[in-house]
Formats: sequence, C-alpha cells, structure tokens
Amino acid sequence: MIRVAIKLSLVVLASSFFYCYFYTDYFMIHSYQISGIDENDKLAILAQLQARDKKKLYIVFPANKIFTYSNSMIINTVHTVVPEMAAVTIRPVGLHTVKVEVTLLKPFFRVSDTKGLTSDGIIFTTKYNLILYPRITIASSTTQSIKHGGLSFTHLVIPSRSNEEEFLKDLDSFVGKISSVVFPVDNILVEGSGDVSAYNKDGTSKILFLRDADLKKVWSTLVSAIDTDPLKTKLATNKEGLEYLDVRYGNKVFYRFNDMTFQKGTVTGILDHHATTIEVVSSTTSAH
Repeated sequence: MIRVAIKLSLVVLASSFFYCYFYTDYFMIHSYQISGIDENDKLAILAQLQARDKKKLYIVFPANKIFTYSNSMIINTVHTVVPEMAAVTIRPVGLHTVKVEVTLLKPFFRVSDTKGLTSDGIIFTTKYNLILYPRITIASSTTQSIKHGGLSFTHLVIPSRSNEEEFLKDLDSFVGKISSVVFPVDNILVEGSGDVSAYNKDGTSKILFLRDADLKKVWSTLVSAIDTDPLKTKLATNKEGLEYLDVRYGNKVFYRFNDMTFQKGTVTGILDHHATTIEVVSSTTSAH
C-alpha cells in the first residue's frame, strides 16, 4: 500500500506540474531585463521577443515559460538588432523574469564610416558614429569567418603577422601618442611593403614608420627628436607646415616642412654630436 501511495503521489505531482506549466501563467515569462544597450534597441528587442514568445519550441514546449525558453532564439534576436554585440549572458531571475546582459564590441579603428575594427581584429557593422576613430587601410589584408560564443564574426588577417591583436593594440597606443603630441591622426595606411603612414585629417602631414618595428622604441626615438632643436622649434613655429616625420631608419628622424626650399647641397639637422648629412631635400635628426 505504501508503494502504491507513493506512486499515486508522484503521478499527482507530475500531473499538477504539467498542468501548471502548460495551462497556467505560473511559470510564464512576464518580462526581460535587458542591459548594455540603448533604450531604442531595448524596445526593438522586447517587441521581437514578445512576438516569438507566442511560438512553440519543437511544436510542444512553450517559448514563454521560464524552463523552456530558447537561448539561441534570444541571442539571434539581440544580434539582429545589435550587430555590434560581442557576447550575451542570459539567465532566469525568479519564475517570471529573464535577464539579458549584452556586451558590445569596442572599436579601436574604423574600416569605413559604418564598420569598426576591434583590438583583436574583428570587423563589425555599427550604427554608432565612428568619426573619432582613425580610419585604417591595410594593403593585401584578407578576412575569415570565425565563431565565438555561438556567434559568427568577420576576422581581419594581416599579411606577415601571426598576432593581429598585438599589432593593433601597439598601433592604437602609438597613434594615440602621436595624436596627443604631434597632430590628431585621422587616417592610417599600412602598405604591403611594411611601411605605415599616419596622416592628419587633411592629409597634409604624416608620420612614417615600419609595421614590424618595436613601436615603443619608435616612439622613444620620435619623442626625443621632437623635443630637441631644430625640430622642436620648427614644430613650435610651423606645426601646420609639417609634411612628414620619417622614423623608419633606426634612431634617425627625417623631417620636412613646407617652408624648406629645395637645396642641391647638404642640409644638416644637428642633435648632440650625432649629425646626419644627406644630399636630399629633407632635414634629418638623430635621436637616442
């Protein structure tokens, strides 16, 4: 009799749970708590989620119940509205609420006016304004599709670089220093030869360096040169006339301004006792 009573009790409990789950509102999802995005995107996502909640999963299970909602459906819905989504965390809070936390991709550069580039080489579309980020063009670069956390991303592949993330992070740091000390960098061109040019907004001034160089050493060389005469004075009196600073040759910094006339002889810029004499239009300095 005890076994029969236990079996009957289990059947009653199972039947009660089945009835409550499928035919009452007791386990129904009443709200979604969405964070990490703006209000307009939240409203758009909520509207789509509420419409999809009326559907069935695998024809049988209700999509609007706390134990049978679809993670993949929520992820796809968020990603449709927010293409710059990097990751999403979904978890139930109580019996009637699902919390959705969205993490956005962070741009370091822009590939176009609507596409950003992250530090780890992910190219993504965004509605947000990218004008404050330097535009980057990398010759001979390719893209490949990768998956992370159930999401597909477009990944940039840089020729001759096994670690795109290290290069892009170092480049971002270097360009930030240029922008704060010399001129705001608006455009970056990475050529197939390995030369890199960082331009100002008008394209009238640029700084040249090598893609595979140690950019910390390059910056040390550059900052030493621009803090030493004659280059220091030239920048102080005619920064808008700067045409280029060339830091591709070890501890030497070549430079040219628009008020420097062509000379067939030698032009020598002097720093310490290490003067460099060249028979070209440019002046040069040597830095430690």
